[in-house]
Amino acid sequence: MWFRIRNKEGLERALVGIRAQSHLTQADVAEKLHVDRATVIRMENGSNKNMARLVNAFSVVGYDLIAVPRDAVVTVESPEAETPELNALIVRR
Repeated sequence: MWFRIRNKEGLERALVGIRAQSHLTQADVAEKLHVDRATVIRMENGSNKNMARLVNAFSVVGYDLIAVPRDAVVTVESPEAETPELNALIVRR
């Protein structure tokens, strides 16, 4: 499963979806991040202003963030790219 993150709502969906797919609770994620559960809740419900600003910083210049599993193979093609090097990006793990 992958998520395109264009705005605060997309970030919220991605965080909740990835956590659920990983079979982790908010408390589990909080422990892994060394934060309290309230911080994870704020991240997931969009009230963490810094995270929203980060997504918006990409969005206002015409970029999306994409969350994919680390072992995924990703190909991105841009119709505006003028060279093959810019036209396809492949990430492999």
